[in-house]
Amino acid sequence: MKVISPVNEGVLTILKRFLKTEFRGRLSKYCVAEKTEDGVLLFNLMTREMVLLSEEEYSRVTQLDYLRQRWFVVPEGLDEQECMDFVRLVLRARDKEKDIITGYTIFTTTDCNARCFYCFELGRSRVPMSAEVAQKAADYIVDHCQGKKVRMTWFGGEPLMNPEAIDIICDTLHQAKVEFTSFMYTNGYLFNDAMVEKAVTRWNLKRLQITLDGTESVYNHVKAYIYREGNPYQIVQDNIRRLVDRSIKVIIRLNMDMHNAQDLLALVDEMSQRFAGQKNLSIYAYHLFKEGTTNAELHTDEEWRERVQAMHKLRERLEAGGLMRPSEISQKIRLNFCKVDAGKDITILPDGSIGLCDHFSESEFIGHIDREGLDAETMARWRRPAAEIPECADCFYYPECFRLENCTSSSRCYPMYRQMKQETTVQKMHNTYQKWLKAGGQLSQQDTDDLAEEC
Repeated sequence: MKVISPVNEGVLTILKRFLKTEFRGRLSKYCVAEKTEDGVLLFNLMTREMVLLSEEEYSRVTQLDYLRQRWFVVPEGLDEQECMDFVRLVLRARDKEKDIITGYTIFTTTDCNARCFYCFELGRSRVPMSAEVAQKAADYIVDHCQGKKVRMTWFGGEPLMNPEAIDIICDTLHQAKVEFTSFMYTNGYLFNDAMVEKAVTRWNLKRLQITLDGTESVYNHVKAYIYREGNPYQIVQDNIRRLVDRSIKVIIRLNMDMHNAQDLLALVDEMSQRFAGQKNLSIYAYHLFKEGTTNAELHTDEEWRERVQAMHKLRERLEAGGLMRPSEISQKIRLNFCKVDAGKDITILPDGSIGLCDHFSESEFIGHIDREGLDAETMARWRRPAAEIPECADCFYYPECFRLENCTSSSRCYPMYRQMKQETTVQKMHNTYQKWLKAGGQLSQQDTDDLAEEC
């Protein structure tokens, strides 16, 4: 037996109260087994540990003392959901800063210079944040961050259509000696040398995300910028170069639908040539659903198979081109779905209204920067988990799964979603194993003698 990915020791300590010395055991439902040419990888999603077993060891998996002590094998009647819920409860209770707001997403404007057909903000009002509101927002942050380091996220619309608001807020934070870093969601069109310089020196911009929908003709058609001159695709590509050359990490999101799946492969090849060896650039791909993520369940199994195959091919091309780092097993326990239920983030809209979710710019407010206090009832409603479905009882993915009742992106679960999570988990297992091998892992006597003796 070889330990490929170490256990989360904190989880192991919490689970001690449930551990029995003698029991009739079964393999935990939170374990995923995957055969390799070297044996069987066994990953426990609750404890985050992964081991490599020989075929012979796997044939008697419930008898191995090490696995029985490390929650790979559990008592037959154990309620594993109760155990996982208890782990989360304890870890959340240990967070001493859970009620301090340190993440602020600022809508500098709800206007945009692009007209993407899939944008969730289509049809909404286009309102910029005034200088007065920007100053009040900055003062609000200074007054409420309790001296902690702040994470600023610039959002829109297109946030760079109102850089003055960013200037005001960042200058105020600097003057108040509030430590902060910035992240931005942008289409990247409006950057130039002067703005990139300001982003580095005044905005503390460390990372940003830009969406690309395809090669030049596809991108320009989908984005449908309001400008009649110039080539938007080339402008954005040049700006990506400006940003990475100034050590700002650029994350490219590829929105994949079946209309552009093939074209995105050509885009990846182009990006591989253009940015070969560039460490400040990374790319990931995401399924695009025009009418919202929940409508993903309306696709037939055949449509999903086509989508999944296309996505798999795209991600393989990204990895081969060195543009996407292979995803690996993380030792961290996930405690929330997103910023909404993390308890440390709010949004500030152009009129000073305060919200929780980036997708809501005209409703679902929890307060205003002109007054103290937040709407606890609305916050609780937004953070309420979705009701469990019968499949939750035996789902391997429960330790990592979070669904929020009021979130269109997470409220529902469907068979293909669970299948995708299974495939993604297996891929992470393989990637982690390959990294272990490249780091010097051996399939002989590399691990401790104690471990070998226990097995």
